[in-house]
Amino acid sequence: MRAFNKMDFIVMALGNIIGSGIFLASSLVISVAGVWTPAAYLLGGLIMMMEVAFIIEMSVANPVAGSFRVYAREIFGDWWGYVIGWMFWTSGVLGMASEVTACAIFMQLWLHHVPLWIFSLTFSILITMINLNDLKGLSKIETGLSFIKVATLVVFIVIGFAVAFGVKVGNATESLAQFYSAASGGGKGITGLLASMLLILFAYTGTGIIGMAVNETEKPERVIPGAAKIITISVVLLYTLAAFFIVAIMPPGALDTKTSPFVTLFTIFRIPFAPDIVNFILLTASLSALNSQVYSASRMLFSLAEDHEAPRLTARKNKKGVPVAAVWLSGIVLMGVVLLSYLLPKTIFIYTVSASGFLAMVNWMSVSVTHVFYRRKIEKTAPEKLKYKAPWYPYLSWFCFALILVIFLSSPLYPDQLPGLYSGGGILLVIALSYLLIKKKK
Repeated sequence: MRAFNKMDFIVMALGNIIGSGIFLASSLVISVAGVWTPAAYLLGGLIMMMEVAFIIEMSVANPVAGSFRVYAREIFGDWWGYVIGWMFWTSGVLGMASEVTACAIFMQLWLHHVPLWIFSLTFSILITMINLNDLKGLSKIETGLSFIKVATLVVFIVIGFAVAFGVKVGNATESLAQFYSAASGGGKGITGLLASMLLILFAYTGTGIIGMAVNETEKPERVIPGAAKIITISVVLLYTLAAFFIVAIMPPGALDTKTSPFVTLFTIFRIPFAPDIVNFILLTASLSALNSQVYSASRMLFSLAEDHEAPRLTARKNKKGVPVAAVWLSGIVLMGVVLLSYLLPKTIFIYTVSASGFLAMVNWMSVSVTHVFYRRKIEKTAPEKLKYKAPWYPYLSWFCFALILVIFLSSPLYPDQLPGLYSGGGILLVIALSYLLIKKKK
């Protein structure tokens, strides 16, 4: 089996994080947060950076399959380790459903009359088959897909700089006056920012792959900290700057929550064949995120199976080191979830995004608290393993926990995401109660 090197690790992480959270969901964020959208992406990025620091510290000290699930289990017992593992897997499947729905929405720009569920099912099968490949093949595919979407964001930001400071690009001639005018009016204020944060955290949920991939990375104590710094800073800058220029340049009334703002703006820039080119780029971006999420979700399922908390079959690997049964099961469940797009074609995206964001939010709060006690445990039993330390311990951990809790309590400020929020809560309850059956069987 081939392990990830530093570049593989960076590419896989970028592929897992950057997806529909910026390319499609940003239109929803703007409709809720307005001129506060860049600040919302920046705040979400800072929370993500804190969480990544906690995960890296624990993963470098103890690089095991299952990552933060294993650490939570060591600190809080079997029940919480079980809940965290299945919650991460479920959030991953819902996140994959969001990405595959985004792919289907992008395809409908070309083929209007084909139902959403057909595209969703087709892409689900395709990505499942790709993930049955070995790590070398997987990283090659992800390298190409990740490069396209990062390059797209960079090009958009460069054009955004030019337009915002008075350079005429196509029909875009706005200056920063539009943004200043909206900002001076207060927009939707702090209420809009807080209401959008569940969508924002969804945009950053792919960081879980950092913990999942540590066990398959060469010399993790050397590779992971530096690579993670590149990943987190890059994502936060790309997201925040892109959000700023979307808000600054988008003409009043042009925002459509069912369409990517990038398609709208590249059309305004009058780039030849802009709608088709940008739509293709966004399609590959979502496929990239979907591809990486199948990887991280299947690795979590494999970890659960090793602890006899998932079907025993999913603990099987092939000669290439791929947990094939875990990949297949994750893919099959994804196919079942995306069939909801047949029943809820107009709302499936916001429902899956908000449900995935809710479960990820609970997981991030767990990581913050686990870090407090895990650091304490390592310092007592094996301090030499602390080759990387998250800063400002334990204050940063508790601060991050409190910040996410405020965001959770603010989620009802955006009513459209309430069904997904309730669904996420229901899933969490079912997972928690199902442990009783597992315990009884044990």
